[in-house]
Amino acid sequence: MPSIEARLDKIESRIEIEELVSKYAQAFDRHDRDMLRGLWFEDSVLNLGPSFGAPFEGLDGIMAAAEKLWAKTPKMHHWMANSIVVIDGDSATAETALDCFVIDSDDGPTQVGGLYTDHLERRQGNWKIKLREFDLHYWAPLDGWSAAAGTEAGAVSA
Repeated sequence: MPSIEARLDKIESRIEIEELVSKYAQAFDRHDRDMLRGLWFEDSVLNLGPSFGAPFEGLDGIMAAAEKLWAKTPKMHHWMANSIVVIDGDSATAETALDCFVIDSDDGPTQVGGLYTDHLERRQGNWKIKLREFDLHYWAPLDGWSAAAGTEAGAVSA
């Protein structure tokens, strides 16, 4: 059996990795540039797949991609679920299901589903995303959708 220190490190690492997954969603939903910037290394890559353009390389490339996404889909509501995290020392992978509602500048209200695969590293004691890949399962515009109540009611409808 692994030592108590090794077991504790794995638990703490899992919590940190799951928090990175949640912070990604919150950062995009809130347009929180500082939170988003803190998830990556300078040499990280964000690959959202062919529907969203070429892989975005480096921290500056990822942040530029975020600005483009926010311009095209100014409203986003991510739900990340069912993460499977595998930790091997200072490396890890995480697969996380995505269900996301967006207001797209072309398609209007749209439901998005897919799977994120993250390759993470711990450098100088900090876990960050080295590579995030997205497999788009569906992009489904929602004709006739409108918000009847809430803070965004009346702001957008199909």
